[in-house]
Amino acid sequence: MTGLPLLSSKQTLLSMVQNACGELGISKPTFVVGNSDPQITQIFALANREGKELYNAGFKNDGWEALRKEYTFAINAVSGLTGTFTLGSNVVTAVSPATTGITSSMQLYNTTYFPVGTYVVSTTSTTITVSNTALAGAPDTGKSFFCGQDYYPFPSDIAYFMTQTFWDRNFRWQLLGPLDAQEWQVLKSGISPTGPRRRFRIMGNYFYIDPVPGFSSSDNGAIEAFEYYSNAWCQSTGGTSGTPQTAWNADTDNYVLDDESMTLGIIWRFLRAKRLSYDEEKNTYDMLVQRLQARDGASRNLPLNASASGIRLLNSSNVPDTGFGS
Repeated sequence: MTGLPLLSSKQTLLSMVQNACGELGISKPTFVVGNSDPQITQIFALANREGKELYNAGFKNDGWEALRKEYTFAINAVSGLTGTFTLGSNVVTAVSPATTGITSSMQLYNTTYFPVGTYVVSTTSTTITVSNTALAGAPDTGKSFFCGQDYYPFPSDIAYFMTQTFWDRNFRWQLLGPLDAQEWQVLKSGISPTGPRRRFRIMGNYFYIDPVPGFSSSDNGAIEAFEYYSNAWCQSTGGTSGTPQTAWNADTDNYVLDDESMTLGIIWRFLRAKRLSYDEEKNTYDMLVQRLQARDGASRNLPLNASASGIRLLNSSNVPDTGFGS
């Protein structure tokens, strides 16, 4: 994952620490990360503490808007394949038209000849080696099957998913889920129709989808999308080319949240650590954080009358049962 598009005016870790040191009356360091000066080492630790604490403070308002992200991924599938299945063998031969695009992350799907959960191990130009052996009914030639990837990795900086944001953008329908363990095993182990809608389950740090894609040629490349909350409150310099991070790694790193809050946070935390008075500095910091929370994300209004304001989506109360467009 790459970082967020940040303004060119965003300060670096070094500049924020230098600003804090200037207000504290401490000599400004020329570098922070790797500095052996005990005071700068402590300030560096406090900068990490401040980032983590302000990140957590955002949860009271559904998270800071800067850390709300959208993630999309394309489904991998190869449809319209035929091959020869041999009883007791885990090699499919005479694959046609080709094994191009088939990878070890895909399932080979033909439940007449192979059990559910049969994954590709390796391929040649005309053969596919899989994780299970062919069932009774083989040998058989020219039998249809498809290969599809049913699990996909999370974004590297995910903290949690935004509920009800899971969509298939090719078919324009909402994904059904997340399914619980019992529902998932009914789909995978039972004999039941699943319908055309995609379902999903979250487990083992992967996003699983069902049915296995590949039955239709339109499955390959289909775009799945969801929103999530990032755990990366800082990132390496470079805007969208930066790397999301959960801690400061370099002097040139940028703060994803408010720069001034980082400077003020370092100041009052440093004074407290030194057993000095910090009430006024903490109050200034708290007031800034409260303003940031109040303005963050352009929160929707809470109406005081009976009529809700804002966007009105199509629903059963404003769509007729018949006569559309008349």
